[in-house]
Amino acid sequence: MGRVATARRWARHSGIRPVAEVTGSWLATRFAPGWVRRNTAPALHDFVSCGGPLASTAPVFLERLGWPAAEIQPLLREYEDVALRIAERYEATELAFPQRFGVEAETGFFVYAATRLLAPEVVVETGIADGRSSFFFLSALERNGKGTLHSFDINPRAGRLVGDHDRWRRRIVDRAAPEAAFVAALRGLGGVDFFFHDSDHRYLGQMLEYENTWPLMRADGLFASDDADVSRAFIDFCQARGRRPCFLFDNRKITGALRT
Repeated sequence: MGRVATARRWARHSGIRPVAEVTGSWLATRFAPGWVRRNTAPALHDFVSCGGPLASTAPVFLERLGWPAAEIQPLLREYEDVALRIAERYEATELAFPQRFGVEAETGFFVYAATRLLAPEVVVETGIADGRSSFFFLSALERNGKGTLHSFDINPRAGRLVGDHDRWRRRIVDRAAPEAAFVAALRGLGGVDFFFHDSDHRYLGQMLEYENTWPLMRADGLFASDDADVSRAFIDFCQARGRRPCFLFDNRKITGALRT
């Protein structure tokens, strides 16, 4: 009765809505813990308890993924030219998406440098927006002289920073059934060397991409997800497989990655 009386007093002073919100949260936690987990962003201790090392710069992140500093450092100078070219593209392009949709500075260098170091044949990214990460992938593939980028999005305006490119396969999938279209196209690739998630960041959407891509990952590949801080999907996926991912804490977002 004490709890009921407290709720009544609170309702009189604060109104019904806050009482209903707290009650709903309690009921969800009590009777639907899985739903709560899927709809709650991870906290810092979730990343720490996942067991992988944390980094705040892309070079350190790459080192923790297994590449030596001596191979990473020359790419910083290489990347200066790439950064200048994409700045020019921004000046000359009418964007279709907010700039915050693109990868941040450290993650941008990670995308470029990891592609140079890995020298992949098949790269898959989900979520294009204006094509900032696509530009970095393709710039690295150009320097490598091999490899193809397969980028998936539901918006036909996606990719304006890139335009046409010989090594790019831009795939605009059916908005009504994007998951099915993605899975069907993915199976046609045969294998994947570098996977980078940056599309629908809801838990189940992320899990679908992870679970369908993982079996296609080739040995010594790279499996990564931008916005790993939006849901617990990446953490749960890695823990379920006994894997220890590394995390890059960029300015606003967290990117997770592991070598396969």
